[in-house]
Amino acid sequence: MALIDLTAIITPKSPEKGLRFLALFEACVSYTEKYERGYVYRYELHKGIPDKNGKEQFVVLESYKDEDGMQKHMKSPPVLELVERGAKEDLTDVQVILTTKGAGISSKL
Repeated sequence: MALIDLTAIITPKSPEKGLRFLALFEACVSYTEKYERGYVYRYELHKGIPDKNGKEQFVVLESYKDEDGMQKHMKSPPVLELVERGAKEDLTDVQVILTTKGAGISSKL
């Protein structure tokens, strides 16, 4: 049972679609906090700075206890709704990168 880390880079197709994505993502966060604490270790969104990057983007950092935990999360009602609405409403482009630790440092706080 190996820890799974991933990074998702999400690019909204318009400012309005970005707001719609954020509303759907907030529902995912609320559900995860309430029901998935045992297997979702990290689930956080960072907003890119449009003035610095040329467009609006979101970076989601996720960590799961194992493959089973990630699959449970992906099948949760709000995540299924986010995926379905995202496709139906053509909200974003998404790139998902599975990651492992590389060189660097992290805070000990």
